[in-house]
Amino acid sequence: MAQDPRDIAVWALVDRDGHVTRRLEQLLERDRPSPQDEALARELALGTCRRRQSIQALLRAYMDQPDRRLPGTMNEILAVGVYQLVFLDRIPDHAAVNEAVAQAVRHRHKRQSGLVNGVLRTIARKVGEPTDGPPPLTREAVPVAPDRYRVADRPVFPDPQEDPAGYLAAAHSLPSALARRWIKQLGSLRVAAEVAAHASARAPLTLRVNALAAGGDAGEAVGSVLKSLREDGFEPALHENGISAVLPRSAHLRNIRAFDAGCVQPQDATATAVVDAAAPAPGVRVLDFCAAPGTKTTHLAEKMNRSGTIVAVDVSPDKLRRIEDNCRRMGHTNVTTMLAEQVGSLDPESFDLVLVDAPCTNTGVLARRSEARWRFAEPALKRSAADQVELLAMALRFVAPGGRLVYSTCSIEPEENDAVVQRFVRRAGGFTLVDEKLTLPAGATDPTRWHDGGYYAVLCKA
Repeated sequence: MAQDPRDIAVWALVDRDGHVTRRLEQLLERDRPSPQDEALARELALGTCRRRQSIQALLRAYMDQPDRRLPGTMNEILAVGVYQLVFLDRIPDHAAVNEAVAQAVRHRHKRQSGLVNGVLRTIARKVGEPTDGPPPLTREAVPVAPDRYRVADRPVFPDPQEDPAGYLAAAHSLPSALARRWIKQLGSLRVAAEVAAHASARAPLTLRVNALAAGGDAGEAVGSVLKSLREDGFEPALHENGISAVLPRSAHLRNIRAFDAGCVQPQDATATAVVDAAAPAPGVRVLDFCAAPGTKTTHLAEKMNRSGTIVAVDVSPDKLRRIEDNCRRMGHTNVTTMLAEQVGSLDPESFDLVLVDAPCTNTGVLARRSEARWRFAEPALKRSAADQVELLAMALRFVAPGGRLVYSTCSIEPEENDAVVQRFVRRAGGFTLVDEKLTLPAGATDPTRWHDGGYYAVLCKA
């Protein structure tokens, strides 16, 4: 018998290593809930993970003994209950409270069921109804979306004037180190709050259209995909980039016929722009580092009209299988895969284009990677930047004279972006920076304008 979706969410959140998404997938695979229950379990687990800091601030504001240690899964049960009450609209308050109380009993916390009932009912009464508009920077206003907030009857967050980083971390659920650096590098608390609100929003599903499989020119292919999505029961829209379809709410790919047919690939507009900037011509030879799951690889193959050669590289057979599966599904036959440990067997200076889509801290895609924010730390950022410089140093060996090296991340931190490129150019010599772009995450109030944050640089070899 399948577990209740709230139990699935709680057991995913209990993962002490912070791999909530991985644990959630394991539980869903094991229990095989209905599509509706699966969607609810995902929303509760990933949403609660994203909003963890804000939920803890609410609990501290409304618990008589906020520092009291609770047994077993009680912290997660309370967190999931608060998430339903404050950050979701479609679950009635009484249902959220009653289900949390029943869950406490199921998890053998009957003695604490009264605490669950009392705390959640208090929050339901004392935190106001949603108000439309940008959340004000006050201690009582609880941001629930970039354009929506609730007002509590008491201070919930640190004072934004006296402790702007503490406020940003609590109100928008960020680690303190990231809150401090965003305020500094973005210039103000207000701008940092706009980026942070995007980081906690529900990301739409953006589907890049593969015109080679969908048929016709780009416009006809996109039109065909939009029609197919509507026939599948979705409400798609055309992204402003003109080559992607957007589903405002997430959907399982197995329910999308266009995905099975190879006509679409999930890819955010910022990632799509990296391949556009790389501009691979038909017939060229491309080396794609850190290629799994093949999102940019398949885009490169499409722009090359499936001619030329792409060697897609990653660190494990499992990652290579994911690339191969996507290429097979989308009909791209000009891609071969290679383990990173074998790259030394390739001829030096033998590729017209080398793409390095570097591992990073993911600070531009926190809306899509719920737990990534909780892994952010300054030492990890320094290690990441050092690894990126070394990865570029390895990649440069394979760029042919007159060829291009494209570097990209899904980070918005300078240390991982332009600072890495500047260090590389100084150390390597012979490369000229011809284009670079930093994109801040934006568009959370309009799915057709949504884009993640990220960076790319295009370098040309003499």
